[in-house]
Amino acid sequence: MYKDLVKGKDGFDYEYSGGDKNNSSYTLLKIIILLISLQIIRIVVKQTTFIFIKENNFNDCLISMTIMITLTLLIVYKSKKENISLNVFSYMKTKESKMYYILLTLLIFILIFTSPLITSDISIGTILPFIYSTIIIPVYEEIIFRSYIWGKLEGEYESNFKVYMVTTTLFALWHIGYIDSIAMVAGYSSLWFVVFIKCSVMLSYGLFIGYFRYKIKNSYSCMLIHSFINIFGG
Repeated sequence: MYKDLVKGKDGFDYEYSGGDKNNSSYTLLKIIILLISLQIIRIVVKQTTFIFIKENNFNDCLISMTIMITLTLLIVYKSKKENISLNVFSYMKTKESKMYYILLTLLIFILIFTSPLITSDISIGTILPFIYSTIIIPVYEEIIFRSYIWGKLEGEYESNFKVYMVTTTLFALWHIGYIDSIAMVAGYSSLWFVVFIKCSVMLSYGLFIGYFRYKIKNSYSCMLIHSFINIFGG
């Protein structure tokens, strides 16, 4: 870590403590290893489970949900151990802001639980994958990226915009790790092309979702936006 003087808006000099390039690179490497480990754990546990139960889309969602909930709790524990603030509900201090988020949350939940009615299919085989896509995945991924990783990188980079761009890039590349789920849907003939398209789309999604973290300073807003996108097939 290094310390430097930064001139504030009031004209006074303040001490800034940030990470040097070696520390920043080491932190980024640890983050990449963590992301790879999370995807490997998910794939290994899921494929091991499929030895004992039938492999289909429903069981895939059920197992993935269980794994992601468990890993989310581990990330929350890890952040507390490392003293990293997840900033999930930051900047919700006024009654107006709290009411705003409550109304948005209600709207998202109404959309989630009424969408299956539009297709007239309210079977557990339809509802469970929809809950997985619109609730579990957004919470899981936003806790990882716009909470934990964002908070970790803030301690290394002076520029919040750099944190935004690095997190967005990692978010896009992260989706390579879903290659097993992509293969289940798209098959193997054009797998890598589909993975490339998926990552490209997730880069644009990451830029959009991350902008809310960059401007609003909390990850709950990102969870809501992520969920909204996934409701309509994101």
